[in-house]
Amino acid sequence: MLRLFCPLIALGLIFCLHHPFSGAQNPREDTWESILRDPLLTPQDHTVIEHLRPWLPAEDYLALDKAQRRQLLHYGANHFLEEMPVSRCWAPDTPMHVLLAFHVVEDAARTHKNSRKANQFFERWNRTATNGREGREQGRPITLTWSIVPDGTPVPGNPAIGDSDEPSSLRSWLGTLYGGDAGSPENQPWFPLIANLFDTIASQTGITYRYEPNDDGQAISGSNRGQTGTRGDLRLSGHPIDGDGATLAYNFFPDHGDMIIDTSDSFFENLSNDSRRLVNTIAHEHGHGLGLEHVCPIDQTKLLEPLISARFRGMQFDEIYTLQRWYGDPLEKHSDRRNNDSIQNACPIELAAGNPAEFQWLSIDDDADVDYYTFPLTAESQLTARVIPSNLIYPEGAEDEQGCRASANFDSSTLHDLSLALLDRNGQPLATMDSSPAGSAEALERFTVPEQGQYFLRIAGDDSDAAQLYRLELEVREPAVDLTLAEFGISNESNGPANGMVEPGETIELQVALTNSGSLTAQNVRAAISAPDHPDNFTGFDITRDYGNLASGTTDSQPFTFALSGFCGDILALELSITTNDNFARSFPIAIELGELSLRLVEEFDASPEESLPPEWSSNYSGSGSGWSFSTTQSGPGNSASFAETFSSLGTSSLVSPSLTLGPQGGNLRFRHFVATEASFRNSDVGFDGGVLEVSLDGGAWEDIESAGGTFIEGAYNRTLSAAYQNPLPRRRAWSGSLGWINTVINLPSEFGSRTMRFRWKLGHDTSDSDEGWYLDAIQVTGLTCATTKPIIRLDLNDGFASEFNLTDTAHLTFSPILPLARDIIIPLLTDGNGTPGVDTRAFSPLILPAGDTVLRLEVRPVRDNEVEGPETIRVSLEPDQVFPAGTSSAAITIIDTPYGQWAAQRIGRETPNRQGQDADGDGASNLEEYFWGSDPTSPFSVPLPNPRISGGFLQVDFPLQSLPPSSTIQAQTSTDLSNWTEDNVEPIASGFRVPWDGPARYLRLVYTEAFPR
Repeated sequence: MLRLFCPLIALGLIFCLHHPFSGAQNPREDTWESILRDPLLTPQDHTVIEHLRPWLPAEDYLALDKAQRRQLLHYGANHFLEEMPVSRCWAPDTPMHVLLAFHVVEDAARTHKNSRKANQFFERWNRTATNGREGREQGRPITLTWSIVPDGTPVPGNPAIGDSDEPSSLRSWLGTLYGGDAGSPENQPWFPLIANLFDTIASQTGITYRYEPNDDGQAISGSNRGQTGTRGDLRLSGHPIDGDGATLAYNFFPDHGDMIIDTSDSFFENLSNDSRRLVNTIAHEHGHGLGLEHVCPIDQTKLLEPLISARFRGMQFDEIYTLQRWYGDPLEKHSDRRNNDSIQNACPIELAAGNPAEFQWLSIDDDADVDYYTFPLTAESQLTARVIPSNLIYPEGAEDEQGCRASANFDSSTLHDLSLALLDRNGQPLATMDSSPAGSAEALERFTVPEQGQYFLRIAGDDSDAAQLYRLELEVREPAVDLTLAEFGISNESNGPANGMVEPGETIELQVALTNSGSLTAQNVRAAISAPDHPDNFTGFDITRDYGNLASGTTDSQPFTFALSGFCGDILALELSITTNDNFARSFPIAIELGELSLRLVEEFDASPEESLPPEWSSNYSGSGSGWSFSTTQSGPGNSASFAETFSSLGTSSLVSPSLTLGPQGGNLRFRHFVATEASFRNSDVGFDGGVLEVSLDGGAWEDIESAGGTFIEGAYNRTLSAAYQNPLPRRRAWSGSLGWINTVINLPSEFGSRTMRFRWKLGHDTSDSDEGWYLDAIQVTGLTCATTKPIIRLDLNDGFASEFNLTDTAHLTFSPILPLARDIIIPLLTDGNGTPGVDTRAFSPLILPAGDTVLRLEVRPVRDNEVEGPETIRVSLEPDQVFPAGTSSAAITIIDTPYGQWAAQRIGRETPNRQGQDADGDGASNLEEYFWGSDPTSPFSVPLPNPRISGGFLQVDFPLQSLPPSSTIQAQTSTDLSNWTEDNVEPIASGFRVPWDGPARYLRLVYTEAFPR
């Protein structure tokens, strides 16, 4: 029986292709022909060499010492001539020429294999202790038992490895590392490390692991299969292999899963990160025990790369994908069943209303696989189901004659075009979702369940003979009102020009749409908006609205009016509170930013991994620093990020942005980053390795972002870097420790605005231990802009005429803001025309529109100045430098003169003597007399003629009373002394007036008067 093994290397780089031999051989004889003349070579050795000759230069073979050559030939025989090939990788201090020679054996042997499916796979298990022999059915879950052999179990050495023949000492060796005693393995402190490893793989695949507490100590051999109650399918053992370096462990391929760990290698004595070195070694070797082969390229993103990585823990996406392809997913194993490919075998899922469920590691594993799930639902409840395909894209391929590199990018998102269907208890479809293209999610949103009962969810792929991983999200809502904030947006603004933004101090009308996503009608929906965190920045006008009744599935929108104050760039957190008569109550946050943020820099590091960095970005390093480059191990919104590794030696790595400017009001910088650096466990404020952010203004010196004036809004520095181990950034505040993905937002002050700047992310590591490093993604720099706007004021003319004759007949203007304002404003007026405010009218005193008022009325009242002016016009408009005019651009007010003034302006003119007491034509009659008599005031030949005469005992004077001007009176009066006048005995008649002739001597006069309304 053949032994399949895979030693591991902890750290390292892709190796060079050739290493010239510098020994004393004659170059002309340094050929394979001369090598084949070696009498110590066996016929099997000759066969192996014939296979190797096209691949391995003779000088590389001769560069090995004799023991290494012998081991290489054994290794080649295992690959080329035996039933099961061998996969091998190496420890960090392995000489590069040795590493290269053994990899050439693997590369040459691989050309004789058939192509592998999904992704690099040898063969799945055919027979296990639990399932027995059942064939190698692709995609079928299995159960594997595992045991830990007792110390003293025989472990024969393997010539291809060159390990010892010493028996297993794994238990005692683990005891020296972790403590414990000679008791049962499950009671030892190191046991959870191994058990948790198998539990994790079980939670991500269709493999069930059962610990077998018994192991009979039979020799590690492919002939000693697992047997329930006797030994496990997978047996963990250990003995000295080759000391430090070279082989760390090796493992059988299926159907033999035994593992041998090198107990003489100090590599495992580093227990940092919860023994990540040991755990990843066991997980890698067990991957081979499941049938996984090595995968390329070596970029420390996959566990089954030829060189081990400690950047992560356990199996990664590529391994999980391949194992699900061959062993199914976790939900295919349920109760006593090992598939969920039919309604009869549907996997039951427990769903609780209001508690969303998510299943991350599921898959359609080939062109025939269908996944069924089942769960009970109540009538009128609402089901949401989403199937979301995996979305990783990464370089992947097998080792080949060119070395370990990827042949192409592997796109995990489009291997199947997934569909989702909800079925009733009889298997009849109620809803099917399959409209989205491959790589996109399919979603059934809030489906209202027609009746209580058992339902089925079916996930299917297409005819692709490949696996498609997906995530399943499920949520059930009981029958209820469920009001949600559908959308909101600015529908009106108090300031102009309107720009769809909120400037500090501006009033807005915010249109808020609510949707009833529940299954019941919401009764009497009311909503109110407030700013509990910013009461001094919020002025409400119309902030409570009634939405009425909202039926299930309907949406209604209502406007809310309020003003917001603050500084440009402030983000104000508002709260929308909703209540109904159904006792439904919920609040939603609404964040509104003052001003506008314009993007000045966006970088998500999603370019090809072959590129070092995006254009105009640069990286530099000092000491043992690695610099920054693309990585797919961790990423933010996209498929890759920028990464700098930490090492256990002094160094820095710096990432520098392109130059940019913000604008006069500053801006902000935001980014996502994954921090995994060494920090103190005892003191949460102390870090050993960590990163800082710096800025250079106008090409000047680099300063820490806080020292330069930036302020953290979110995700600030969390530790101070220690100076104890020579960190190049001593005593500086930094990001350090195991933070995972965090968001950081930094406010950049207005002092930055007009200056050019660059940002630098700098990672420093000291001489003590190291962790993974620093990932950076989703960088955005935004500049703040607040437009110069003015209140929009509408001018309307309600009555454009005013009269000097009737002073109660006034003109009226109204001034209206589009929305109520949060502060008093003075309405600035411009006037022109031949009328003058304050002379022809009462003065337009400063017009103040009080805060909150929606209209201001101006009454234009004329002044009766007894001047002959005729009609006058005052044109009123708004000062555009202070407000944004709307409505009437210019309002014309006409001031109508008194009746005499109108007559005099028309008959006499505005320049000649035209007042009432003046005599424009010098005929002895005043202008007023001529106005009353209707004579021509400009002709001395047209004079009033009262024609006094004696008639029938009366003195009679003529006057045309029938043509008396409107709103005027005439009186006839007598006096004996020219001082005291009376109307006694004066009688008006049709032709004028008369007074008795008899009596004392008297004087007679006519008195002309304009009658003004009171």
